Amino acid sequence: MTAMKAGDKVKVPILVNSSTSFRSALVGLKFDPKKMAVRSVSFGDVFGSTLAGTSATPFVNENGKMYVSLASPEGAAPLQTGVLAYVEIELDKDVVNFLTPDGKNFAMRF
Repeated sequence: MTAMKAGDKVKVPILVNSSTSFRSALVGLKFDPKKMAVRSVSFGDVFGSTLAGTSATPFVNENGKMYVSLASPEGAAPLQTGVLAYVEIELDKDVVNFLTPDGKNFAMRF
C-alpha cells in the first residue's frame, strides 16, 4: 500500500475461490465505527465485465456493521475464483496494530 494520511481511503478486495458455481453472495463486515468506516462497495470480476466495478448498495451500513447482497442477474456468475467485491474503507491509521504470534508489536507502513 502507498503512504496514507488520516482520512485517506483504500479499496480492499474480498476474494472467493469456489469449487461450485454461484449466482449470489451476502457479505457482512463488523468493525469498530470509531476506527473505520465503509465508504463504498463495488462488484468484483467474478460477476463478469458488465457488473465488475459497478456500485453495490449495502442494505445496512451503520453502527459498525455493513451488509451487502451481491447477485448476478444472468444466473450463475461467470467465474468461480477471483474478486467477489471491493470494499472502500477509511481507516484511522493511528489505531491499526498488529501482533506477532508471540505477542510482540511490529512496525508497519501505510
